[in-house]
Amino acid sequence: MKKEKKITVKFYLNRLLEGATGEKGKKYYPLYIQLTYNRRNMQLKSKYGVYYESLDKVKKGLMGFEEKILCKIIHYESSRIEGDYDMKGLKQKYELYSTSIEEAVEHYLKPKLRASILKTNDMLLPVINFSEPRATVDRLYMAARKLFPDIERFINVKLHEELQAYHYYKRLCPVIYLDYSFPTLIEWVEGSYKQELEAQLKATYKNKLDILKKVMALVADAVAKKVEKTEA
Repeated sequence: MKKEKKITVKFYLNRLLEGATGEKGKKYYPLYIQLTYNRRNMQLKSKYGVYYESLDKVKKGLMGFEEKILCKIIHYESSRIEGDYDMKGLKQKYELYSTSIEEAVEHYLKPKLRASILKTNDMLLPVINFSEPRATVDRLYMAARKLFPDIERFINVKLHEELQAYHYYKRLCPVIYLDYSFPTLIEWVEGSYKQELEAQLKATYKNKLDILKKVMALVADAVAKKVEKTEA
């Protein structure tokens, strides 16, 4: 096993870029991150940060959350190669692996549900806006069942099982984005969230191995699809 090298993560406001002007003429600048690893430096923009007047105005928990993600990505990527890891492609990896598990599942299920709904060829189809950010899979499915009485016959067995699995997952893991504690793709890929989720499922759905298997399979397929699509 390779010895883990030190990772230094520093956040700063990029004042070299044009700032945004707020109330009373105050200037706000985007949150950036400087990484140092194996004597190499890299600067990248914070994915979840916005514009701030000063670092002490950054929402509590955000910087620690992004630092954790970046460290996990570097440890994971460096463990997959022989020799030194040079952080090549890290910006793209960060954009991918910092995605929430819920977002990955939404992107996986929504096109499949949309295809099933379109098969109804119902005159009310135009009232469903699949591009609306708040039109989550569970809301779309709920609306479809109310608008299209025969929707179930257009949903195949696999998708029906996946929708049920997502229902169980959402009940178990309600996502609260504001506290920056949601699980991300890197935590599934490097294994820590797999163990955590499996333990949660076993504790919540005791003696219901079918639920555990379906939820784990759904998340695994959604993550694989997201990674495959992004890296293609």
